[in-house]
Amino acid sequence: MDKRPFKIPLIVWMVLLWWTAYSVMFASQVVAMGDTDGKPIAWSRALHFSFGGWMTWVPFSLGILWLVRRFPIERGAVLRALAVQSLGVLAIIVLKAAYVYVTDPVFEWYDELPGFGEVLLTSVRNNLMTAWTVIGVAHAFVYYERAREREKRIADIERSLVSTRLEALRAQVNPHFLFNALNSVAEMVHVDRDLADRMLVSLSALLRDGLKQDEVQERPLRDELAVVDHYLMIEKIRLTSRLQVRREIDTGSLDVPVPVLILQPLVENAIVHGIARRRSPGWLLIRAEVADGRLRLAVENSRELEAGTVAGNGVGLRGVSGRLQLLYGPRARLLQPETAPDRYVVELEIPLPATATKPAAQALERVA
Repeated sequence: MDKRPFKIPLIVWMVLLWWTAYSVMFASQVVAMGDTDGKPIAWSRALHFSFGGWMTWVPFSLGILWLVRRFPIERGAVLRALAVQSLGVLAIIVLKAAYVYVTDPVFEWYDELPGFGEVLLTSVRNNLMTAWTVIGVAHAFVYYERAREREKRIADIERSLVSTRLEALRAQVNPHFLFNALNSVAEMVHVDRDLADRMLVSLSALLRDGLKQDEVQERPLRDELAVVDHYLMIEKIRLTSRLQVRREIDTGSLDVPVPVLILQPLVENAIVHGIARRRSPGWLLIRAEVADGRLRLAVENSRELEAGTVAGNGVGLRGVSGRLQLLYGPRARLLQPETAPDRYVVELEIPLPATATKPAAQALERVA
């Protein structure tokens, strides 16, 4: 059984507050008019009369809002809406007349109560325009509600589209590096089974991470680096001394959220296209620092001057750039600055979360 307390909708409070304020204002006018005419009217009497009359519009206003929500004036349904709302106005006029007729002994609306027909005619004069005014305000509120709902639906569709495009980009990256890692393990099985076994452990970790079916698009940099370490474990075993890895990681950046699998494609590109086909040893450097409200990541590698960098199909860099734009828009950038001929660098700039604060002191982690 649901025991949650009943909550009065905000619109009810708004209507109640409006007619309360209007009743007080009307009472002040009655008092002022009495003073002007030389017939003073006590505040208690004016409030009694004003609240007794105008507060009946609280349920009437809520009823009109319900009616307008069901039958708004809109393209293709104008005549029907006007007919239904006219019946609603007619009902209010009759109910208001009946209310005045019945409560006259309490509020003394008339010095001498006339017949119901005259009361009804007075109700038409007093309430017709008020009812249509409330209908106009109700339409404005309903159109505002619809605009807000339309904006919300558009935002939901845009978020869904972004999520779909992000997942498509991840789907391109995942098999790309997993198959390369699997090929490396397959090569090592024929050379050293113990090392192949260690590679399989790292590959299983990569598989678990790469095949996660969740909607999380970001994770702390430390978790992203952990995945990169598994990939580097496989490549260092395969390439032995031909691959030297260094890291320069600002410890203040380790908890900054970054897109999932944002570093690994860059590391893979550096190894596959810049180091693996070299005859001489190569090096790879991963840098991370927080500066000017941004996380700056860089993957730098050596490259052979004679052979140059082996061109790839660009899936990795395109995927990284596309995901940065989808997640952060123009606030994030992928840069490929010009460097010395024997070096290649890819840099990422990712905005810090709004709640992130700069640590008082930051240490630099260097791992060879």
